[in-house]
Amino acid sequence: MSTTAPARERRLRALGVTPLRLRAVRVDADAEVLHAVEEAAPVPASTNTNAGTRITRLALHPDPAELRDPAINKMYAALSEAIGKAGLQPVRVCDVADDPAAAVMVFGAAPLPEGVPLVRVLRADPLAVLHLDRERKRQLWERMQALGREGG
Repeated sequence: MSTTAPARERRLRALGVTPLRLRAVRVDADAEVLHAVEEAAPVPASTNTNAGTRITRLALHPDPAELRDPAINKMYAALSEAIGKAGLQPVRVCDVADDPAAAVMVFGAAPLPEGVPLVRVLRADPLAVLHLDRERKRQLWERMQALGREGG
């Protein structure tokens, strides 16, 4: 199993995803606790501490090549409808650049939208991966709900 971990990690990094590393945490070793916390997943890119703005609108930016598959296209349509259910307002990608309360979620290998600050770009797994992995789809849904509740 340990031989597949590096290959999996390389694939995730190639997709722009930072793999989460879980380590056993010892209660008696403060250094181990600190090390485990440092390796936790980074704060989502939607958090904008400089301006203090809250993300209330979200645009989805898929890889057009993935949308050729009817099943994936149907799932993307469901994701688009879920934006409102998560407490966010759906917007077009072109409207995100000028709106400090908007962010764009980029799926897989889709190119980054021009003019949108990187602070407001959220990376997500490719749609094909989400279609096959229910756990990742659930994590994406929870991430969208957290954006709707907290705004980042």
